[in-house]
Amino acid sequence: MKAILENSELSVTVDSFGAEMHSILKDGAEYLWQADKKYWGRHAPVLFPIVGKLKNGEYHYNDTTYKMGGHGFARDNEFKLISADNKKLVFELRENEDTLSQYPFHFEFRVIYQLNDNKIKVRYEVKNEDEKFMSFGVGAHPAFNVPIHNGSFEDYKLTISPAEKRTFIPLDPPSGTIKIDKKMDKVVDELPLTRELFDQDALVFTSSKETKVSLTNQLDSHSVSVSWKNMPYFGLWSPYPADAPFVCIEPWCGIADDVNTDGDITTKFGINELAPEGEFSCEYEIEIN
Repeated sequence: MKAILENSELSVTVDSFGAEMHSILKDGAEYLWQADKKYWGRHAPVLFPIVGKLKNGEYHYNDTTYKMGGHGFARDNEFKLISADNKKLVFELRENEDTLSQYPFHFEFRVIYQLNDNKIKVRYEVKNEDEKFMSFGVGAHPAFNVPIHNGSFEDYKLTISPAEKRTFIPLDPPSGTIKIDKKMDKVVDELPLTRELFDQDALVFTSSKETKVSLTNQLDSHSVSVSWKNMPYFGLWSPYPADAPFVCIEPWCGIADDVNTDGDITTKFGINELAPEGEFSCEYEIEIN
């Protein structure tokens, strides 16, 4: 089922399957990637209860091994639309037989979309409804068309602010895991788009308390900005070597497994922990110009 948020600036379509945005229209132009399977068959998946890939596609909890695909199962589950008007949509996912086979926790996970002028606020709310501590990650994976309107992929750039020294955490492309022992600090502020920029898979960085990544060009005024607070990591990605006409800007509260992990989810690098009845929230905002 699809639901639409609409005002004089934007029209935003969200599908209840995965609580995933399928379209962001402004003045007749589509800003969100349209999931051409030739390159990547998703638009803006929601990542929960993990971000990225697990080493060998599995983890351990209380002496039991569980299998789970990259980025978790939320993106492949039907959410319930529990509230809707033309400015705000609230989707909810709770545990079910399928999720419990991969993730032995009872939870309430809400994804909330709110439209305000030319901005879309996306909020994630997690509640632990189990009697034990719950380990989880949550994050975003929106893909934006490049070119947005004019030019080619190489006419665009990503600007990261504030311009400051932050930690770059390289990925191990064959496994999709991260290499903590190879992390490095460097100043990152502007990244001209090239195909080779992503030749080692996604670029993964630590966030500032407040971070903004803007996709712009020098040909026209069309742009996309993604901003967030207190989401400690972010990824930038476009398929390589494919000539894919999109780039993803991904704020995360969580990260892929370290290549040297022992697989214990409770001590996983970047994991979040919630006590019984505990609640967690984070949010990011997309601005379309």
